[in-house]
This record gives sequence, C-alpha cells and structure tokens, in this order.
Amino acid sequence: MIALIDCNNFYVSCERPFDPDLRGKPVVVLSNNDGCAVARSDEAKALGIKMGEPAHLFKDKTREHGIRLFSSNYTLYDDISRRVAVTISDFSPRTEIYSIDETFVDLSGFGGRMLDHAAEMRATFSQNVGIPTCVGIGYTKTLAKFGNFIAKKNPVFNGVADLTDEKIAAFAMTRTDVSEVWGVGTRTTIKLREIGINTVAQLREMPLGTPDRNRRSRKNVSVRRTHFRVSRDGIYRPRFISSAMMRSIISG
Repeated sequence: MIALIDCNNFYVSCERPFDPDLRGKPVVVLSNNDGCAVARSDEAKALGIKMGEPAHLFKDKTREHGIRLFSSNYTLYDDISRRVAVTISDFSPRTEIYSIDETFVDLSGFGGRMLDHAAEMRATFSQNVGIPTCVGIGYTKTLAKFGNFIAKKNPVFNGVADLTDEKIAAFAMTRTDVSEVWGVGTRTTIKLREIGINTVAQLREMPLGTPDRNRRSRKNVSVRRTHFRVSRDGIYRPRFISSAMMRSIISG
C-alpha cells in the first residue's frame, strides 16, 4: 500500500504559523519578482484568483478583500519541507520525496490501521510543523495521488481518502473526469474521449484488447500505462528509500 502526503497550499501554509492573523484570511504568495500568484489560500481561491495570475490583475480584489500578499521565501519553504520529511520518516521506514510538498510513503504492514496511521500523521504535521496536509492511499502511486486529490476536494473524508476501499474508489472514480488522473495530459485526454472514456471509472474498466477501428488509440503506450496504474491489478513497486537514507539526504 502506498500513501501520498501532500502539504495543502504549501507556500501559504509556511507563512501562516508566523502570523496567526493570517488564518481564515485570503493570502497569496507571489513569484520572485512579485509578478504573479504562485500559491493561494483557499480563501483567495474562492475570490477567483488563479494560479499564475499577474498581481496587477487582482489589485482591486486585494484592496477590496484585504488580501495579504507575500514575496516567495524559498529558504523558509525548503526548511519547512525538510522538517516535514523528517517527521514523515518517523512514521515509515520507506519514503520517497516527490516534490517540495509531496512525499510517497510505504504503508505495507499497517493493514487495517492505515486510516488511523494516516490521521495520526496529519495531526503530527499540524501540531509539530504547523502544516495542514491531505493523504491519499492506494495500491499504486497514481491511485495514491488520485486519492489525495479526492481527499482535498471532499471534506467528508477528513483529509484522508483510502482508495484500497473499493466502495470509496468506485464513488470517486465514477464522479471524476479522466483528465484529473496523474499523467493524463491534454493529448491523452483527447485520445481517451475519442474512444468514449470520460471518467476515471471508465478508464479503469477499459478493455484494452478489444479489436476495433480505435485499436491503435487503445494500444497507445501512455493510455495503457495509465490504465494499468488505476486498475485493480496495477500493483506497482515504487522505489522507496530508507529513513536512514532520508535523514542523510535531508541533513546534506
């Protein structure tokens, strides 16, 4: 079993512990030259501010709604990212840093305690590092990342979506557009729509071997790979590193 831990609105979340007044307020972190938005709080997103939007285009909203603007502080973000990584390594001996705010964790051996384990991790990050997170659990990295997407979009999951539960997986996949799957870009989405694949559930159930006029599209390598990683049988062995190696990398 694999979990993906993702820090929510990471740059914004890094700023908030140092100023309690920012909680519940619209916050935007700007690029190096303060030119455009590179991170937005949920409150800022609700105001319609888009990722990458030039700051001058939402200056009226900034004044009207009291949006707090911050210049990027990558030294701070890197430091907090390392603290998160150290905390994660305390929970599992095998982890893999995917990006500054995302880490894959091997949950093998936790069995029916996976949800409790994930909830404990979230609580620890919040208390010890001050960073809110969501956790997605799945049989593959793609499913874990998809589960994280579902956890963020659906408050009913309380920040943890376990897609090894078939009922939850079916619920999520039936209601989610195929373009939301990790690795499904614009071209692949077009190819999938051409053969009637619009939801993640349809992608998972797609009969790859059916001979018809769309056979070439169905056998497209990227489509086949993505189908495998969201299917029930798509067990993928990720390359994890030990917690000892993690600490060595982090301290180096």
